[in-house]
Amino acid sequence: MRVFTTLTYYHPNISGLSLHAQMISEALVQKGYDVTILCMRHKKQLPPQEVINGVKIQRAKPLLRISKGFLSWDYINKCLSLVKNTDVVIIHLPQVEGIFSVLYAKLFGKRVLIFYHCDVILPKGIINKLIEKLLYFSNYLCLKYADTILHSTKDFAEHSRLLQIFHEKIEFTYPPIKDYKAYNRIKKLLIMKTRSKYCYRIGIVARIAADKGFEYLLEAIPLLQKKLKKKFMIFIAGPPEPVGEEDYKKKIIAMMDKYKDHLFFLGMIKEEDMGSLLAILDVLVVPSINSTESFGTVQVEAMMQGTPIVVNDLPGMRIPVRRTGMGLIVPIKNKEKLTEAIVEILNEKNKYKIDINKIKQEFLFANTLKTYEKIIKNA
Repeated sequence: MRVFTTLTYYHPNISGLSLHAQMISEALVQKGYDVTILCMRHKKQLPPQEVINGVKIQRAKPLLRISKGFLSWDYINKCLSLVKNTDVVIIHLPQVEGIFSVLYAKLFGKRVLIFYHCDVILPKGIINKLIEKLLYFSNYLCLKYADTILHSTKDFAEHSRLLQIFHEKIEFTYPPIKDYKAYNRIKKLLIMKTRSKYCYRIGIVARIAADKGFEYLLEAIPLLQKKLKKKFMIFIAGPPEPVGEEDYKKKIIAMMDKYKDHLFFLGMIKEEDMGSLLAILDVLVVPSINSTESFGTVQVEAMMQGTPIVVNDLPGMRIPVRRTGMGLIVPIKNKEKLTEAIVEILNEKNKYKIDINKIKQEFLFANTLKTYEKIIKNA
């Protein structure tokens, strides 16, 4: 069976959305499906076509970049041909260009499955507000004409402006979660590299973007200095060059310079090293501030390594801690409560130790893949 999948950013871009699409696509290929991805050629050096792990990738040439999105005639043309020659269309929203995939799918009688990842809240500004409205309208039409909508949690869907409208055709499945391996050699090297053998190790794994709430963790550093009896280091891991977040990046870099004695910027972590990094942390902090975040797969990946979580009280994002008890949920944009939760976990870490096998069963990737396959086979 032929499966056509569309999203704005795909490999080598790293985000929860692009990794989700990559994991599902590669798993479907292993199951014998013929999978083609259409995405934007977000970097000029990327080839317009290639095959990675059996997945055929076509990248459309952008005409114009607007914030984090693109305008592209090439996308519209490629999309027409690809939809015409597929059996089922999978669209990962949010994306403005997804509307063309839906219209072509309806024209050729193809079944449409949409995974709606999150709402989009851009930084303040007239242009960004116009982009938000355009994106909302495009996503609304996509969801209206979708045959099936998938999302990670009922909690988020009940609070999402868009998903509330289409509750009758939503099915729920956790996003694909990677069960990384941790290696003692890599763990020792990371501890040596960061000179953190005798420190508390606090982690944040995210791209530098306004919705991630970096500033609230950084602002908690003076409070942590007062409350912790032992030295601590905050590890920051993620892409060093965020898309469309240049002003926010400048703000965060200035703050990082102020608190540099307590920070270690690791940059991008190799996939084979991620499990080791998560395993050496005493706590992972997820301080996201709005509905551009809807689940936060990294917190589950950390739990699978035995690391407890402090997460902000956002719909969807709070579900892993609610389901497992492996961490604390705190109010958003509150450095005081964030500090209290971090200190509580560092002082009472054993209290937040959970049977890792139970966590792995709760968030089993095979169940997510099974949901996708069930919908695809009914196309």
